[in-house]
Amino acid sequence: MEVTANTIAFASGKGGVGKSVVTVNVAETLAREGHSVALLDADVGQSDSPVLLNEAPPTTVLDTVHDSPPRRAALHETDAGLTLVQAAARPHNRTRSAEDALYTALDEILGRLRTEHDYIFIDSPAGTDGPVRWALDRADLGALVLVGEPTAVSDAYRLAKLLWTADPNYPLGVVVNFADDEADAHSVAERFEAITTRFLDQAPSMLGWVPFARAVRQSVSEQTPVVRTEGPVREAFSALARTVARRQYAPAPALP
Repeated sequence: MEVTANTIAFASGKGGVGKSVVTVNVAETLAREGHSVALLDADVGQSDSPVLLNEAPPTTVLDTVHDSPPRRAALHETDAGLTLVQAAARPHNRTRSAEDALYTALDEILGRLRTEHDYIFIDSPAGTDGPVRWALDRADLGALVLVGEPTAVSDAYRLAKLLWTADPNYPLGVVVNFADDEADAHSVAERFEAITTRFLDQAPSMLGWVPFARAVRQSVSEQTPVVRTEGPVREAFSALARTVARRQYAPAPALP
């Protein structure tokens, strides 16, 4: 029987909110718990997930478009048990035909990943450009990483507006990053919910939160996910991963 994975796209309205750190650590948490997990870095300009994992996939999806290795060559198995896929290691030709070829390759690889994994996490670029829309369009859930800064909230609102204007039923959740404590995280989420409810008549669900901690900054410098070390940050990521894992989303159909 063919298995179809749940696909979750992590997104953010702006850079610098820790989206890739959140994505990597949630993915590794579920992999450590025995799930089959794939992590697809869809940022074609500056992919961070391989750097944070201290991994260097020898083949990217872009390579399979230009150099014609088999698509499966882009699937890189990490020491932690993740299947890591990097869309591109360098900026590419942004012509329409080049982008269409890359998206076709991404669709083919995503279709394969869906039949071989329990969960697929897509680390999308910040903003609202094409790769972001591709990632969110293919996902069963959009996880919007949010911090309590006015500019971050404003940019996150623009992304939520884009999603819900295109599809009022799009499942969107919020992950609050860099929170002082649980009360601070809920305050940020509630402020964002008040804005989207007022202007869009929609409210995202809160998926979880991650504390502002020195351990996270140190893990980034060491290129080692923070969940490999015991402590409150790992507990926060475990709670977030459990929330994502137990939610019952209707998986998107397998791509041809």
